[in-house]
Amino acid sequence: MRKNELARELAVSEKLHLSTAMKAIDGFVCIVKEALSQGEEITIRGFGTLSVIQLKERTARNPRTGEEVTVRAHRTVKFKPSKEFKTILNEDGTLV
Repeated sequence: MRKNELARELAVSEKLHLSTAMKAIDGFVCIVKEALSQGEEITIRGFGTLSVIQLKERTARNPRTGEEVTVRAHRTVKFKPSKEFKTILNEDGTLV
């Protein structure tokens, strides 16, 4: 699902104008990016937790050439789904 499709679904489910739904998604994404860039953890009850983790430098291999390359240490985002979300994913896929 792409952003436009998500906005359309949000607009329909919450009876919003499409432009309002798009602004809500843009605002949400902006807030999440800012919070994570500052090292904050974001928890959305019933959905999951987004947190920043530090990955160490490591050696990897280029799949085309087989050449070894060094991947620098960097931060990335980890998502941990809530128990409720895991249950939904592992059942028949319908929301409760």
